Amino acid sequence: MRMQRSASFAALVAGEAMVEEPRVARKIAGSAGPVDLRSLVDSLGAATGVTFEIWRRQADSWAMVLRVLEALITCSCSKQAPAPRWMLQEIESDLSPWRGQQIARSDMDAMERQWGHVFCRFRVQGGQLSTCDPSTIEVLGKLGGRGSEPWGQFEAMSRAARLLLALGLLSEDSDFFVSVNIYDHAQMPVPVLTKARAVFAPGLLRVPSYELVGPLLDRIRIDLGPVMDWETKAPLLYWRGGMRSFNSCPCPSDMSVWPPAWSRFNMSRFLTTEEHSPGPGNCDDLCRGVCQMVDSSISEAERSGQRLQHCRCHRHITNRTTFEFANRVRLCELSRKHPALVDAKLSYVPPSYDGFVSDTCKDRDYTVEYSPFSDHAHFRYLMSTDGSTIDDTRVYWMLSTGSLVFKQITPLLPFGVPGLEPWRHFVPVREDLADLVAKVRWARRHDAECRAMAERARDFAARYFTEDQILHYILRAIQQYQSLLASP
Repeated sequence: MRMQRSASFAALVAGEAMVEEPRVARKIAGSAGPVDLRSLVDSLGAATGVTFEIWRRQADSWAMVLRVLEALITCSCSKQAPAPRWMLQEIESDLSPWRGQQIARSDMDAMERQWGHVFCRFRVQGGQLSTCDPSTIEVLGKLGGRGSEPWGQFEAMSRAARLLLALGLLSEDSDFFVSVNIYDHAQMPVPVLTKARAVFAPGLLRVPSYELVGPLLDRIRIDLGPVMDWETKAPLLYWRGGMRSFNSCPCPSDMSVWPPAWSRFNMSRFLTTEEHSPGPGNCDDLCRGVCQMVDSSISEAERSGQRLQHCRCHRHITNRTTFEFANRVRLCELSRKHPALVDAKLSYVPPSYDGFVSDTCKDRDYTVEYSPFSDHAHFRYLMSTDGSTIDDTRVYWMLSTGSLVFKQITPLLPFGVPGLEPWRHFVPVREDLADLVAKVRWARRHDAECRAMAERARDFAARYFTEDQILHYILRAIQQYQSLLASP
């Protein structure tokens, strides 16, 4: 049930009404009476430690800041609001390994002592949110400070937690761990909130990526403009992106636990078996402590003569040795061989990459100029493929274009996307992309079915991939996490 408001938001924006919702006024502005819009904005910023100038710079317009405020005034993430079924299922699936257990505060303390350099502890104490010192987190020091992806995840989760606390929605004894890693691939002693996890890493609780906690999706939807008619879209599969490193996650199939709706669509083991792996990879951009833990368990088993089945993700820099294994290279090569079906190009090759990579991309005509978001809406089929991390931003705005998304199924799972059903909301594609061309041909022969899939996906995104629902998801995830903790 949505929180009641006394006037339409349009009237608030026009300055024709006052905010009289007592709970918001009491929790945010410290007053039981009406609050004018400007005062509410200022008070919310003061209460949360988040300056709305940050939102304004991200949004490029004050109107978008007001939309953020509207989501808070009318927040469907109130304790009484029912969560959609897919949301509850996703959270429950991630936390299922912990059900029936009680996690003591001493377990949380032990986790902090052992893994406090990897995961950040968030606690509500005396009505205030306290977090770890971000300078002590290994990955933040390794990959840079402000502006880096890990730093963005830390700031986004801090901002979301403060907003929920200011709205009176977090319990006074909230206590949880947050990962700032690009993804996580090993189970920890207690649950950890992460933006992506491997299918073989149980007990990690997915939450939205940092770029979703804020006005970015709304801004991109505005940039995309009105949804184009299906008939005016070119019947091609379109993709633009940068050259990146890529991941391989070798794992025996019986140790991977896929979302139920996805399990039968992971038909490829091209990048997920040892015999086809492009080498051992490296841990430079992952959490070294976690990698060392996995490696030491394998070594110990080998010394004792045991055959240990294990799973591990590797990062691979795209270079002369790994070039043909990179999924974005494979996608561009399919475009070169099938230009009437696939238009996939690289808009950026980092200068740090060796000359072989940049020269080969030019020789094979893989590269083009930058393509804005709005260009994508002109094509019926759009490709979602992983890069150096999982696709945890692009796919969400693609679903809003009215085009049909072709989703590469990999062992790395983001928030929300597993709530979508293959062949109902998107077309699943093998990890090695070997079936991509055939499925584009299928799409052309089944135009009405594809149009219906695209419309269902757009409706899902419009309903659930919004600022309001992003906060709702984070709240439910934290609440379910708290339900596992023993009373202090």
